[in-house]
Amino acid sequence: MTNKTANIGLFTLCGLIIGPIIGSGIVLLPAVIYERIGDWAILAWILTMLLGAVFAYVFIFLSLKSPGNEGVAIAVGKALGPFWQELCSNFLTTAVCFGPVAVLLTAAKFLQNLPFFATIPQDLITFFLILGGAALLLSGTKSFSRFNLVVTAATIISLVFASFYSVGTSSQLELPHTTFPAHDFGYALLLLFWSIVGWEVVGNYIEDIKNPRQTLLKAMTISLFFIIVSYLSVALALQSSSEGHDIITLMQPLFGQFAAPAIGIIAAGLCISTYLMIVGAITRMSAKRAANGRLPAFLAKENSLTSPVHAILTLTTIHLFMLLLVFFQILTVDRLIAAANVFFLSNAIIGLAAGFQLLESRCLKAAIAILILAFFLLLLNAKPWCILLFLLIFIYSKKSFNQTKKTAEQPLRESSL
Repeated sequence: MTNKTANIGLFTLCGLIIGPIIGSGIVLLPAVIYERIGDWAILAWILTMLLGAVFAYVFIFLSLKSPGNEGVAIAVGKALGPFWQELCSNFLTTAVCFGPVAVLLTAAKFLQNLPFFATIPQDLITFFLILGGAALLLSGTKSFSRFNLVVTAATIISLVFASFYSVGTSSQLELPHTTFPAHDFGYALLLLFWSIVGWEVVGNYIEDIKNPRQTLLKAMTISLFFIIVSYLSVALALQSSSEGHDIITLMQPLFGQFAAPAIGIIAAGLCISTYLMIVGAITRMSAKRAANGRLPAFLAKENSLTSPVHAILTLTTIHLFMLLLVFFQILTVDRLIAAANVFFLSNAIIGLAAGFQLLESRCLKAAIAILILAFFLLLLNAKPWCILLFLLIFIYSKKSFNQTKKTAEQPLRESSL
């Protein structure tokens, strides 16, 4: 597939992928997992990273199987049928109405740890982050991909070097030696599955990627290497530290009194890069669906930089409305995350089911089955109002699909008469 407007090369694509998939999870998860299962945390991380490699391969495989900015949904349609393609796209779109606002609220909270932002309300910081994110998205894929590349490089250099330094100077290397915590270990694995989510939207950029078949596979390999090294090095360093098992303690030997501000900047940057990647992917998907007649036509409009301008502005408006609901305490960060999680997980399950159908390897099928089971168990924690919203989107998708099907069949009926 060749696209004259493709402008994402290998290293830019790696920057687009790595930062968002690492996300703020690298700051928050290692300490949480160690607190729950102690010296068995490293084993949980290793297992999660192995399954993460399978997750990445499945979604890159699906993206290349049926390339297009609609992403994995195209392959889902071919493997499971057109209704599941529509449902997959609607689930992902609904998730992105909620989740990115929670991500930027989290970024604002990290920024409040810096003196300059300390007195500015979190909602106001988030408001400007949403507008700034929209401006970056409108400036073209290459622009916000470069932003993500800078954030990714800063994250890997600071956290990985700090981790290696900590492990190298540690008097102890704490490997599993205590009784295996079976129940807590299972729960820790469920928490850790959030560290691998993000690969399912990479395919939505495929029309912007130079030589996508070669570039995507190379980017997947390079990105997986740095993601795995980053997570495992931080996790091992935290559980080998004799000073404390939190990320700030890990950073202090290299950054001293600037450790806390450095973590705040890194975490906020990772949150913003996650916002850009996810929203950029879904606006491209929406524009392509609109061009294909499955969403209102005005969403298909692109600017001179091939950014889907109307889709970006529409989603930005939705995010500002969600922020307004947060301001009036109708929604909270937890509720935004709860709603987004239900639809991200549902979308991932449908994509994995398509991968299970299309891939022939028994080992890969077994790993996919484990991932589907894990995501389904996470879905069981959904709040009642999220389940109701899930059912509404399912019913809407079914009616919309049936209406589109009738419209498509009408000319055929008339011609046969």
